[in-house]
Amino acid sequence: MMNQSVTIDVSKAQEQLAVPASPLKLWQRRLTILFIAQVLLILGVFAYQKNSRVQVDAQPLLAIKSADIDRMVIQDASNKVTLQKTGSQWQLPELHQLPVDKQKLEEILQKLDGTKLTWPVTTTASSHERFEVTGTKFQRRIELFQGDAKKADLWLGSTPGFKKIHLRREGEDQVYTVELTAFEFATASNDWLQSDLLAVRDANSIKAADYELQKTGDAWNFVGVNQSSSSEKVNASKAAELANSFSNLQVQEVVTQVPQDETTKVSAKSAASEFHYEFTKAGSDYFVKRSDRDLHFKLSQLEFERIANVNKLSLLASESASKDVTTDPVSDMTSLNNLLKK
Repeated sequence: MMNQSVTIDVSKAQEQLAVPASPLKLWQRRLTILFIAQVLLILGVFAYQKNSRVQVDAQPLLAIKSADIDRMVIQDASNKVTLQKTGSQWQLPELHQLPVDKQKLEEILQKLDGTKLTWPVTTTASSHERFEVTGTKFQRRIELFQGDAKKADLWLGSTPGFKKIHLRREGEDQVYTVELTAFEFATASNDWLQSDLLAVRDANSIKAADYELQKTGDAWNFVGVNQSSSSEKVNASKAAELANSFSNLQVQEVVTQVPQDETTKVSAKSAASEFHYEFTKAGSDYFVKRSDRDLHFKLSQLEFERIANVNKLSLLASESASKDVTTDPVSDMTSLNNLLKK
């Protein structure tokens, strides 16, 4: 009786195993297997790319440190500029050997130093024109020299995204995407000009046609005025603004010809040096020349007005200015005549 019972149970189990799985369960199993295979494939590809990029990431753009570069030539399709290092100073040979904007140049050189070449977007020469990195179609060409030896020759082309550009090194087919812009590599000399080259730091004496200011300690006073008895007191903030205008004076570009027009002459002196300025307004343009340079520079209206338009009356303290206006018969008569003309 016991043996028969066991035989019946085994038979039932075999029958159950023989029953085929439902179509839904079969699809679930297949999808599970497919999902696992996809995950394994993704992990494998990721691991491969990561290992490959570790090797590529170690490749710097330049084979030389920017500190060893002493000449840079930048050009586009129609313009070219040369930056030359003489001693410790970078200059513009094509612009009267004027100094280069040191901060702007250092930022560019640091970017070149820090640029790494990762996975190329192409490795075929036939695609160079599409990425605008050929000798006839490009946005910028940058040549870096150490003495007479060319150490790098870079072609910058099309822009794949914000603050990114395609780059190719001369003699190579690989094109890379790097975090640079064509705008950073200007091809006009004036764009590289040190804009504050006419500034005077810490002026302690300023002289114009109708006033002369002298700084003693932290106080500004008019020269030739008895400060103990005169009502002509200097407006401290106005005098400080004028001195700051000389400290922050910015020019825009060099000009070869300046129209002959009325000129305002102002002098500024510091502990280190003294300079004489000529400010000229011609139509809607404004110019300045400093005594140590035989060149005229264009500047903004704001830069012009905050120095050339200053006179003694505008420098007076408010109380002194009001007294000066009310007690000057010539000024009163001029004001009356102007009013009658209206």
